[in-house]
Amino acid sequence: MQRLPLLLLFSFVLFAAACDDDDQSGAPADPGTPSSGEGFLLTSVVIDAEGNRTTFAQAISSLDDGPFDNTQAIEIPGNGIVLAQGNDFFVGLTESPTWIRYTVAPGGEISETGRLSFLNLGVSRIDFGNTLVDAQTAVSVLGEQAIAVVWNPTTMEIVGEVDLSHLVVEGFPVEVWTTSEHEGLVYIPGRWSDFEGSRIRQRVSLTIVDPKELAIVGIAEDDRCASGGRPVFDDAGYAYVMGDGRNYSSHMFANAMNQTAADNCLLRIAPGETDFESDFYVALPSLTDGRQSITELETASQGGGLAFAKMFHPDRLPDDVEPVDFGFWNEPAHKLWRIELGDAPRATQVEGIPFSTIGFAGSSVRGKLYTGESPDGSVTDVFEIDPASNRAEKRFEMDGLLNGLFELSTGPAGD
Repeated sequence: MQRLPLLLLFSFVLFAAACDDDDQSGAPADPGTPSSGEGFLLTSVVIDAEGNRTTFAQAISSLDDGPFDNTQAIEIPGNGIVLAQGNDFFVGLTESPTWIRYTVAPGGEISETGRLSFLNLGVSRIDFGNTLVDAQTAVSVLGEQAIAVVWNPTTMEIVGEVDLSHLVVEGFPVEVWTTSEHEGLVYIPGRWSDFEGSRIRQRVSLTIVDPKELAIVGIAEDDRCASGGRPVFDDAGYAYVMGDGRNYSSHMFANAMNQTAADNCLLRIAPGETDFESDFYVALPSLTDGRQSITELETASQGGGLAFAKMFHPDRLPDDVEPVDFGFWNEPAHKLWRIELGDAPRATQVEGIPFSTIGFAGSSVRGKLYTGESPDGSVTDVFEIDPASNRAEKRFEMDGLLNGLFELSTGPAGD
């Protein structure tokens, strides 16, 4: 496979894999279904030489059974958005406004068991901001329509909408990917990027929604850095958000214009509050020997206070590549770091994982973070990261790009 075209990389941070939910399996499991202890859903995205994308999904008995190809996987056109809970997984299509529910049988067979169309909402595709709350509640954010759609993943019916018109900013299309759930509330990041005008809005925004009440609980905004993503919680209940400048883009545009952008930074919301603390601000370069972050925060376990993000290492770029356009995302000049959250955060490089290009975000399963590294997208090495030891070990190989790893409630036969 050819090296990935630059424009395709824009969506690599639109993470179809959910690694932000509380059971570390991509979505809350049905509490009435016991876990077998084994059985996983593995999803990948394959990009051909023309840039066409195909999503593959398969049930596997054990992570030790790799390497994994896609011969036993179901095939879904486009770059599917995948959520999972229990033995069901849901694929949001990017080529039509449809959610498809699939169910994995104990033998590993996958069958379609439901569909939900958003066509009446005036959309042509499912947007990238989605999360599962419980067996009866899911939320899909539609950025262009500025609404959060609450739907029931059991009945596959729309429950209601929440108005998000405050996210509409003239001249700045809004991005809402990595919408996430924590303890029943949904956290919607607002990112505003004008790529034609080479601008990233200087604002971190997090809208907190109660999906049961179809109501906004609070809107946290801050202009000390730009474009924040999902929150990561510590054991005291503080929610930390990192403004990553829309994945370093604010710095890239500034580099091209011989200017300086505001540092990427950490902000936080105190337990029970809905605003960023005015007296808490940590510039990322102060933790990383001067390096800026280039992905948003991830975590292997919400509530543990340990987050991960890739940092850009400019000294790893070839002499003929400068970070003034998205070409540098193709270079292995980025390294995963662990951030210990708290009053005085600390950051250290993850041991055992190579420098890499920019790809999809990782998946959290059983308190470990799984992330895929691939030089060209044809074959991916998937690493298992232990947050406690801050070490990564190669776990398996797979065809295509890791799009998501989810634990099933009942594993395929033979486990």
